[in-house]
Amino acid sequence: MKFIKYSFAAVALIFLASCLKPKSDFAGLREDKGGIVVSLAEAQYANTDANVIGFGFQYFANFSFSAPASESVRFFTLHISQPRSVKMSGPMTVKVSMTSDPGYDPIPAGAITVADIIVPASAAASFDYPVKFTVNKSLLDPNAWYAVIFTITSVSQGVFSDLDKSTQVVINEDPGYNNSKFVCRYKWISTVQDPANQFTITNNTKPVNLLENSLNTLDIFDFYAWALSAATTYTYLWANNVATGANTAIFRPRYNLDGTGKITSITNVANGAGLTITNIALDASGGNQFTYTSNDDRTMKVKYTFDLTSTINSVVTTRKVTVTESYVYDQMQAFY
Repeated sequence: MKFIKYSFAAVALIFLASCLKPKSDFAGLREDKGGIVVSLAEAQYANTDANVIGFGFQYFANFSFSAPASESVRFFTLHISQPRSVKMSGPMTVKVSMTSDPGYDPIPAGAITVADIIVPASAAASFDYPVKFTVNKSLLDPNAWYAVIFTITSVSQGVFSDLDKSTQVVINEDPGYNNSKFVCRYKWISTVQDPANQFTITNNTKPVNLLENSLNTLDIFDFYAWALSAATTYTYLWANNVATGANTAIFRPRYNLDGTGKITSITNVANGAGLTITNIALDASGGNQFTYTSNDDRTMKVKYTFDLTSTINSVVTTRKVTVTESYVYDQMQAFY
């Protein structure tokens, strides 16, 4: 019996050793040098979402139809994957086509200059490359609602993904925002410091939109909260209730700006349930400024305090809460 066991062990060792030899490499996987695959990051994002939550994302190129008269606008992102030994041998040329989406107003000829995309060489296993095209805004109608479809047609190295080669891009979310330089999706990072330690959150990071619903005023719009809840608190500042762990809508802020993008005040549009917010004051150490460097480089930083009145251990308590926030342009301009 022992002889049989030892025989099986010997056979197993011989088989394992043969598998480790290059000549026995199963299907060539161990010696496969790989390749280069080019995709549209937005198409990948949408296809992943369709198999998870299924929000049905759309993609947007948000920019003011007025100043400047001509601008380099980010429309989508190329994703280059080269995980094994085969890497780009130099700059890669990617050609794309653009057509008007038949469900929207046709984009005027010459409004968007589509050119070959030259991707610099990289040895990274994967990386993203934002794509910008020049927009002649004088040809656009601020009352129209445009959308275009971009499709990869060829790459000078490797291959492109047939599943992720095409995406629709809406030109601004709504004609009402076509002359806003503020409106787009941002990465929102917020910290709420409550000295009573009833509500707190540190570097809470989530995608939100800033909407200019009236001239030089900005409102938060959290599309995830809007889609996943029947509550109307998708425009609120949130923090965690320390005692219960529940997310709590504190109040609905509105940022008021002057013509230079300086935040001059914050309006309390609505209190959270059971809370009272008063005496909102800006803290100069926070910068309190919206900065537009380019179409895909927009930031806003703000720091402020307010008096929060709520009940703690059956006692009505008022204290001063500090909020520090930053908004950074999100490279994935996906919402719906």
